[in-house]
This record gives sequence, structure tokens and C-alpha cells, in this order.
Amino acid sequence: MDTVRMRCVADAMNRPDTRTRTENGAAPRILVVEDEIELSTLLQTILVGEGYQVEQAYSLSDALHSLDEEAFDAAVLDVELRDGLVFSVADRLKARGIPFFFLSAVYRGVVPVAHRDVPFLGKPYELDELKGYLAESLRSAS
Repeated sequence: MDTVRMRCVADAMNRPDTRTRTENGAAPRILVVEDEIELSTLLQTILVGEGYQVEQAYSLSDALHSLDEEAFDAAVLDVELRDGLVFSVADRLKARGIPFFFLSAVYRGVVPVAHRDVPFLGKPYELDELKGYLAESLRSAS
């Protein structure tokens, strides 16, 4: 893990507890769909440090299985995964009314018309941008 990522992890772990809660008092459950394991682990560490519960999915099949088995309050989706583009997951999230945003290094133009209104955060990104996008996604679900 490079120095910048280690610093981000350390910063996330040393932040004061600012736990976000759902209406029932539980920490929001976030699905993170990212096929780069190191980046997925970094996202999990940051989001758990912010008070979220995180489920990781490393492929389309993992993500679709997670959606069949569990409930989520929001999702963060990398666009290009090893086993294809994430839009079938986005379709299912949209159909269920679960807010999400794309977090990707690919060009925004690959996003189909059905999801052009979904927020898109390009890699690389600042941690405050990531937290802002997630907070806005959760607010939009309310």
C-alpha cells in the first residue's frame, strides 16, 4: 500500500466518531462495488471510520448476489469491473429506489442514458468529495 493510501487509512481511523444513523438508529449499510481489492479495502476503512456499515462486492455477480440477500441504504459503484460494466447493478438499485453514485476512472460518457442523472465522481478524488457524494445520496433517499 503506498504512502498516500496509508495516510488516508490512518486519518480515517483516527477521526472522532461522527456516526450517521438511519431512522431506526442503525448505521447506514453501504454496498461498495469495486474490483480492485486494495482500493475496496481503503474505501471500507474510510467509510467504517465515518460510521457506515460496508459490504464489499468485487464483481457483478458478487454485487447482484448481495442485493438479493441483503438490504442497503446506498451504494458506491465502480463502472468498469473485471467481469463487465456495472450497469445491471445500477438498474437493480434504481428499481429498488436505493440511491447510488458512480466512482470511476472511466469516461462519464460510457454511462447509459438511463443513468446519466446519477452523480459521477471521477478517480482520483478527494476524501471530502467521496463523503459528500455519499451523504448527498443518503439525503436523497429520505
